[in-house]
Amino acid sequence: MDKIERLKLFCLVAEKQSFAQAAKLLNLPRSNVTYAVQALEKEYEVLLFYRTTRQVTLTHDGQGFYDEAKLVLGQLKELNRFKAHVRHQEGKISLGLPNRMATQIVLPHLSEFQQRYPQVKVLLNSDDGYSNLLEQQLDGVVRLGAVQADYLIAKPIATIPIATYAAPSYLARYGQPQLSQLDGHWAVEYLVDKAHSDLSTLAFANQTHKLPYRVLVQDTESYLNAGLAGLGLIQIPVFDAQAYLASGQLQTVLTDLPPLTVALTILITDRKYRPQYMQDFIAWLEDLLRQYCVSAA
Repeated sequence: MDKIERLKLFCLVAEKQSFAQAAKLLNLPRSNVTYAVQALEKEYEVLLFYRTTRQVTLTHDGQGFYDEAKLVLGQLKELNRFKAHVRHQEGKISLGLPNRMATQIVLPHLSEFQQRYPQVKVLLNSDDGYSNLLEQQLDGVVRLGAVQADYLIAKPIATIPIATYAAPSYLARYGQPQLSQLDGHWAVEYLVDKAHSDLSTLAFANQTHKLPYRVLVQDTESYLNAGLAGLGLIQIPVFDAQAYLASGQLQTVLTDLPPLTVALTILITDRKYRPQYMQDFIAWLEDLLRQYCVSAA
């Protein structure tokens, strides 16, 4: 008999003021109930009951012990309710990911997952900065680029090309950019978690080029819209450019330079008892991201 069962027996004896009644209610030998109470008294070095042939009453210390035992058993009941929630696939998932990946890929398809798990809440921390999985108590983080996976499980999804684009209005004003003639061209500067610079950097597979800028933004939505407005050259993942290429709002430029490629990775904590809904969400997210990002590449 474990300690929790002994505490339950002790509380029942205290409430019924009888070892015999407690044993009868639980269909146990009276000796089992007596032993359970004696084991608690021995472990905690306290007399819990005054015993007479007619009556069983709590001692002063026994009353305090009873109050604490009821509190512990009540908390245990709450924990068991949590266990039931997990068993019935109720819970929350918190995910950190880039803003446009949230708005353009995950949110439009999230109802697919919710049809399978209608009782699971999904919290999206869509931030263009560096989401810290452990500090922010997230269940997972989607990253573009290099990752540090200390104490985490890194699940590679795909390798994403980052190409260079310009709006037709920009090309009409400044002409088609050529590697040998980048003077007179402008970039849109994107400042997130890095030091301010007087020049913007265009990165390719094996080289970088510095261009001046006249617009500096701090989130991916503004960066894309600055490019669409013809304010400069931009570099975004190929999957994010597809709709704008199809509509003619963007054109690929500097195609003679091999594009930079970055890794797309999901980071999760190494938790032994991960609920089934969490495992299924990670699998669903992997398939979704791979479908959109690899097909576009």
